[in-house]
Amino acid sequence: KKVESPDFVVKKSRNGRGVFAKKDFSVGEKLFEIQGTFMTCEEDDDMDEHIRDNTYRFDEDVFISAPHTVADYVNHSCNPNARVEKINNTLYMIALHDILKGDEVFFDYSTILADDDVWEMKCNCGEVHCRKIVRKFSMLPDMLQKKYISEKIVPQYILDI
Repeated sequence: KKVESPDFVVKKSRNGRGVFAKKDFSVGEKLFEIQGTFMTCEEDDDMDEHIRDNTYRFDEDVFISAPHTVADYVNHSCNPNARVEKINNTLYMIALHDILKGDEVFFDYSTILADDDVWEMKCNCGEVHCRKIVRKFSMLPDMLQKKYISEKIVPQYILDI
């Protein structure tokens, strides 16, 4: 199923398919709302592994499954250009840096993995300082945790879990 978005295109990237900007975005700008089906941990356990691997943590007990949306195709990077933020009980992808037309959008998956998450994946981002394995936020190196907290790259609700 083709994903429709006025500002982004989903196309082939280093890791399967990724999300690419159709226009320029400035630092701090909302890229898109992360929309989908809300589900609990129990529902999450029974679902298709590919769909489960692409959910976004919304709070302690709820995740958002966003199949066939732009959010479903955002790849991980150990050097992200976007972040997830909850504003008025809605999740958004926000530009961490200027994102130019044609740039792929990345966020650090570790920033939405709380202490009770057990999910991890082998990283293939290709960055110079790649961590090789994506794990929960609390397992990031201390310096990176401090940077992500001070720059509000990790959502507060993840820190609170």
